[in-house]
Amino acid sequence: MKRILAFISLLPGFACSAFLRGNAVDVDSLDPLGKSALAFPKSGHYNGWGTFNQLIDHSDPSLGTFRQRYWYSTQYWNGPGSPVVLVNSGERSAEGTDRVYLSDAMLPGLFAKELGAAVILMEHRYWGRSSPFGTLTSENLKYLTLDNSLKDIINFAQTWVPDFDPSGSSSPQRAPWIYTGGSYAGALASWLASLYPGTFWAYHGSSSVVQNIGNFWQYHRPIQEATPQNCSRDLGRVIDYIDDTLLNGTEEEKLFLKAKFKLEDLQDADFAAAIASGPWLWQRTHFSDQRQKGFNKYHKFCDYIEVCSLGTFILTLAEVISLTWIEEFCLMAYLDSPRTLGGWAGKGASGLCSVVYTNCEREAGYEGWKGRFNTGCFDSLNPSNPAYRDLTVNNWANRQWNWMLCNEPFKWWQNGAPEGTPTIVSRLLDSEYWESLCPLYFPEGGYGIQRNMTVDKINEWTGGWTVHPIKRLLESNGQFDPWRDATVSAVDRPGGPMASTPDHPVILMPGGVHCSDYYKRDWDNNPEVKRTVDKEIGIMRRWVRDFYEDGGEANGHPDEQMSGQTQNNGQTNGQAGGLLFGQIVGQIGDLRR
Repeated sequence: MKRILAFISLLPGFACSAFLRGNAVDVDSLDPLGKSALAFPKSGHYNGWGTFNQLIDHSDPSLGTFRQRYWYSTQYWNGPGSPVVLVNSGERSAEGTDRVYLSDAMLPGLFAKELGAAVILMEHRYWGRSSPFGTLTSENLKYLTLDNSLKDIINFAQTWVPDFDPSGSSSPQRAPWIYTGGSYAGALASWLASLYPGTFWAYHGSSSVVQNIGNFWQYHRPIQEATPQNCSRDLGRVIDYIDDTLLNGTEEEKLFLKAKFKLEDLQDADFAAAIASGPWLWQRTHFSDQRQKGFNKYHKFCDYIEVCSLGTFILTLAEVISLTWIEEFCLMAYLDSPRTLGGWAGKGASGLCSVVYTNCEREAGYEGWKGRFNTGCFDSLNPSNPAYRDLTVNNWANRQWNWMLCNEPFKWWQNGAPEGTPTIVSRLLDSEYWESLCPLYFPEGGYGIQRNMTVDKINEWTGGWTVHPIKRLLESNGQFDPWRDATVSAVDRPGGPMASTPDHPVILMPGGVHCSDYYKRDWDNNPEVKRTVDKEIGIMRRWVRDFYEDGGEANGHPDEQMSGQTQNNGQTNGQAGGLLFGQIVGQIGDLRR
C-alpha cells in the first residue's frame, strides 16, 4: 500500500482531465463553434444551402442516390469565372459550422476573401444529414469508404450547377477550383491530387494525415517535445508507476488506485485509456488560450502533475517518493480535503475537475449512464455498453469514424511508446486493445481488419508519405502537432521530412499544433502561424493567376479520372479557362498583390 500512497498525490492532474474524448480515435480537432463563431453570424444575403443528389456507390450507380448537404457564400465572390473554394467538413456533422467556415474566421473563408472566390462547405457522406441510411449497421456502412468519399467531392465539383451561377461559367473547366481541408479532410486534398487529378486546379491540406499507421505511438512524441521537461519527466514516471501497478500489483492495489479516480469498475486497459485524456488535451490547444488566459488546458494539466499543494507545503515528485509514514498520513488527509481528488469526489468540486465525473450522463442519454460517478462512457471493453447499440447517424461514439478506422483500415492507434522509449500514456494502450473494440462496434463483421486488410495496402494505393507526382498541392503542418508523424513532415518518413518544391510546397509551422493555420484565433495570436497563412495566400494567388494566364490546363482530364460519372453539361477540360479569359483578365492584377 505504501507505493500507492507515495504516488497517489500526483494523480489529481490525471483525474481532472480524464474525460472529454470517449474512446473514438478521432482525427479532427476543428472546433468552428467556439467563441469566435459568435462574432460571425450567417448573412442570408450572401449565403445559401442545398442538397446534391450523390451516388450511394460510385462503382454501382444502380443503387441510387442520397442527399448530400452543402452551404455556400458569395460574400467575397467577384462574379462568374472567379475562383471557387471547396472545403469538406470531415468526420463530423457540418450542422451550424457554415457561419465560420464560410467567413474569414477560418482559412477557407479567408482564401475566398483574398482570391475573390465563392466558398462552399460540403458535408461528408454518412455524417449530419448526408447519410444514405438512418441506421448504421455494418451492411449499411459498407459504402462509407475512402474511395467513395473522394469521388463524392469530384462528382460534386463536376456536376453541381452553382445556385449563384447557373450559366456554367463557374464550372471547374472554366474557373479555378481549390480544394482545402484540415486533418483527415486535409489528407483528402493529397489523395484527390494524387488519385483523381484534373478537376481541381489547386489543393491545400492542413495537418494532412496521409500515412496510415497501425501502431501510432508517435502521436505522443510531438506532445512530449512541446511539454516542459520537468512535466514530461514526472508524467512518464507516474505512467510507469501506474503500469507497474496494473501489470504487477495485487487486486487490492489496483482497486485502490482506480478508486482514487472513481473508476474502480473499469477493466485495466479502459482505466488506462480514461487517464490518457490528460495528454490528449494537447491536440485541442489554441494560441488564443495562451494569449487570453495565460495558459492552456494541457499546461494546466501539467501544473497538477508537477507539484502537489499540501497546506503551506509544495511537494515535488522526488519529495513524494521519499515520504515517511508521517507524510503518508498527511497525504491521506490531503486526499480527503475538499480541494483535492479524494475530498472532491465525496464533497463536490468546481473548476477544471468538474468535467470528469459528470459528463457520461450529459454526453449521451443512454439508459444505464445515469448518476454523477457513472463510468459508462469509459467502459469500452464492455460488450453490453449501450454506445455499441446506438446505430443512429448522430450517435455519441462517432460510429462512422470507428468504421473507417476498422474498415479501410486507417487504424492510427494512439498507443503507449515501446519499452525503452519514454511514454506519457500507458503501454496497456496497444493495437490489440484498440482493435478489440472493432467487433464490439460491428459484431456482424464485414469490416476490413476482419478481412485481413492492412494499412500497408491503403498506403500502397494512396502513396502515403510518398505521394505520386502532383502539381499545385500545398501542405502545412505543425511542429508540435500530435499528428505530425502521419504527415509528410514526419521525422520517421524514409528520407526524412518531405522537402518543399514549387509544385508541392510544404510548410512546417514553428510551434504549430493541429491545423493551427485554419483558425483566425491562432493566426491572430501567433506570428509564425500568421506568416504561414500569408505564405499560403501568396501561393494560392500565384496559382490562380496561372490558371487565367495559362488557359487553365489541369492535370489530366476529369472524364478520364472518373469514367462513368456525369460531366457538367458535357464539358471537358479542353474548354477550361479560355472562354472566360477576356472577362477575368482584369482580376489578374488584383491577384498580383
